[in-house]
Amino acid sequence: MAGRSTLPALLPAPSSVRPGRGAFSLPVAAAVVLVPAADDSDFATARALCSGIERACGVRLPVETHRRREGLRPHLLLERRGSTGDEYELEVGATGITARAGGPAGLRYAVETLLQLVDSRGRVPACEVRDAPDFPVRGIMLDVSRGKVPTAESLRQLVDLCVRLKLNTLMLYTEHTFRFHRHPKIGADDSPMDAETVRELDRYAAERHVELIPTLQSLGHMEHVLALPEYAHLAESELGWTISPQDPGTYELLGDLYDEYLPNFRSHHFNANCDEPWDLERGKSAQRALQLGPGGVYLEHLHRIQRQAAGHGKRTLIWGDVVHAHPGRIAELDRDLILLDWGYEAELDYDRVKVFAENGIEFWVCPGTSSWNCLFPRVENSRVNIARWAEAGRRHGARGLVNTDWGDFGHYNLQGNSWYAYAWGAQQAWSGDVSEREFDTAFSRVLFGDRSGEVARLYRALGAIHDPGFQIFNGSALQYLFFDELERAYFVAAARPAALGRCERRLERLRGRIAAAGERFGDDAQTWAELVYAADASLLAVRKAAAGLEYLAWRRKPGSLAAAARRRLARRLSALAVEQAELSRTLRRLWLARARVSNLATTRRRIAGSVKSLRRAASRLERNRPSAPPPPHPGFSESGVIRAVRASLA
Repeated sequence: MAGRSTLPALLPAPSSVRPGRGAFSLPVAAAVVLVPAADDSDFATARALCSGIERACGVRLPVETHRRREGLRPHLLLERRGSTGDEYELEVGATGITARAGGPAGLRYAVETLLQLVDSRGRVPACEVRDAPDFPVRGIMLDVSRGKVPTAESLRQLVDLCVRLKLNTLMLYTEHTFRFHRHPKIGADDSPMDAETVRELDRYAAERHVELIPTLQSLGHMEHVLALPEYAHLAESELGWTISPQDPGTYELLGDLYDEYLPNFRSHHFNANCDEPWDLERGKSAQRALQLGPGGVYLEHLHRIQRQAAGHGKRTLIWGDVVHAHPGRIAELDRDLILLDWGYEAELDYDRVKVFAENGIEFWVCPGTSSWNCLFPRVENSRVNIARWAEAGRRHGARGLVNTDWGDFGHYNLQGNSWYAYAWGAQQAWSGDVSEREFDTAFSRVLFGDRSGEVARLYRALGAIHDPGFQIFNGSALQYLFFDELERAYFVAAARPAALGRCERRLERLRGRIAAAGERFGDDAQTWAELVYAADASLLAVRKAAAGLEYLAWRRKPGSLAAAARRRLARRLSALAVEQAELSRTLRRLWLARARVSNLATTRRRIAGSVKSLRRAASRLERNRPSAPPPPHPGFSESGVIRAVRASLA
């Protein structure tokens, strides 16, 4: 008698799996069978199953409809009980396969699990799967405003990835990167998406049971709009950051934007964002704030935009940071709001969401990929952040988990670098924790066809190298070194030679492993190339910092280097300049493979600034003309870091 089947690791891991005995072998004569009540959605799912089987083992199955199963040749039956539900059951036996689900999405998820079980010989191990997600809402939010706007093809591929990971929600964070007919100057120079692109993506996503939620900033983070002369008068203050609730023109503008943007989405949700309005109540609305009390202007604004969104049949979502800042006013919130709570470091008060539950307000937990302000994501920080948010969400009754991928200061971290965090978020949203080994094996195999688990190990190894002797909140120190300008050396001066040496040795070994692993990425050569670039950029950052420290020491004590030593250091800096210029060209190629040109020039300008500083430093060494050393390092404050970054963006 055949023994129990050995099942591969699945992603996300099902709630319950029981291996059976033997396997079902897909013969050429088999068929995918639908019941008479099946609709177009079920037929699309059946076609997806046939296509996936053909890719896996070369067998092309027909789709048939039968009232009776008796007398049928070996077949794969797909049926569902109702019109909604993500739960499903999968039974694989020696004579056939049955997938049953509560609704159309559940049936598609059953098929996705089944496809993960098919091997290259067309064998499916016998098993019984009983599965349902922990969170009804499971998704990704991708920033498409602060750096790069993906191509239409990349966005469709992202939807396809959501389907494979059993994610049902996608948000594209938008500040200004939509082409508004009535306000054509908004986003005009930033490769904005147009209505046709968004509507087509909405259709594509809906057919695959992914809800594309409109996401348009409506309070803070309005600097791109307010920088235009036509809208500058709407700013809350001279910062030009927050649109002012005290100017009637604000709601006329938002009304126009909503009228053009929201009708392109069939979703009944709308994320109005409204986070981080740093200067709210400090400018035009200061007098109104005295009348309403702290947080009152914000509440008034929320109620107004809720009414505007409701006119489009949308339920409003907002980020929860300002609400947390005014806990005494939570009771005044409209209970139809949905709050999105966020925080991206591993150490965080995750249980703070209980205040929303206690007040009867629906909320979703929103961890992050830890990819922004990085050359490569801080993988371990992201793993912990996502898992702890998921735990808190389960504890306190969150309805959803949406994993955020921000683009602070340019989104130069490339898209494929976030796949690991996306997959880990999907696992946590569906069924919670699994062992590191099980997840790594499933991630590598399901996304890339790598059965060794090496791809996942490469992600974790590269994502663990971020310590050149100092750390900065909400980012990787390596990317600050990569862009730093050597004359000021605000970040380079804080690096430590021993830590840089450790980073360099680890990166050199790892770079070799990544370079040798190209075939393990299967058909996804783009993602492999993105990891190679991240390793090369990280190596450049630590080598530049090490040479930069020597250059700083010479500026402080010019007599410390003999002529020969100065020339050697000059050659190192010149070589680094050549290398970084080449990295800029590589970045352009990789960027444009998935995204429109967008704000690529901004990031390349930052790199060019670093290249020029390396060349100037080399020239000073060759001429033995040191510039005055920078003042003693003041330490890293949030404002100081932001000023330094903005200086490199100028």
